[in-house]
Amino acid sequence: MTATQQEAWVDYYRGIYAAGNSWLDCSNPRVHEQTFGIAIEAAGPICGKRILDIGCGRGQVALATAALQASDVVAVDIMSESIEACRARHPHITWEVGSPEDAEFCQSLGQFDIVFIIELLQLVDWRQALHILWDRVSPGGRIVAIVPNEDNPIVCRTIARFGGAYVAPNPAGLMELIEQLPDVDCWAYRGMDFQQDQRIVPYATSPWMTSIIEGFSSNRLVVVISKNGCGDQ
Repeated sequence: MTATQQEAWVDYYRGIYAAGNSWLDCSNPRVHEQTFGIAIEAAGPICGKRILDIGCGRGQVALATAALQASDVVAVDIMSESIEACRARHPHITWEVGSPEDAEFCQSLGQFDIVFIIELLQLVDWRQALHILWDRVSPGGRIVAIVPNEDNPIVCRTIARFGGAYVAPNPAGLMELIEQLPDVDCWAYRGMDFQQDQRIVPYATSPWMTSIIEGFSSNRLVVVISKNGCGDQ
């Protein structure tokens, strides 16, 4: 992401933030909250773990993991207004302004057992960001990412709307990237699809998969990448 693109995204999210919505990336709070629940489920046990929530927005995932007795929680976003507000309200969490594409900044944060990357990779150079953040994962830890699927028609329209500033991966691209990462123990992905009847929850989730399915066009991809070194994976 160029400096100009970053400024554009900061301005875009500043407008959403100023509107006072509880959500920043999703169409409504029910989508937002289910997305967070799916991510926390994919993280596995959180108690006693060191957590990084990068692209934290209003900090809901950071707060939830702290409530689940994570040993330490660090939350990062490029929007200073949100970080400053969270820092004032929730001093038990470390709040930082920074980018996942800034390797020096990310290195300064240390190592983590779980790295959450929720609705962020499409806004940055996702290949570069994943390489940088994978280096921040401790042995036996994992990345949990939720990202739009490039192969979904709705996502394709969003890509066209934002042009080169919004670039979503697809399962094949993610697999190609993950195969380049060192010390991968295992990885899997599942899809999130809007249900026709959304009165209970907006999304239905597919089973976890470890191979590429032809024509897989779920709206969102949930991706877990686990690093070697943990016996309970």
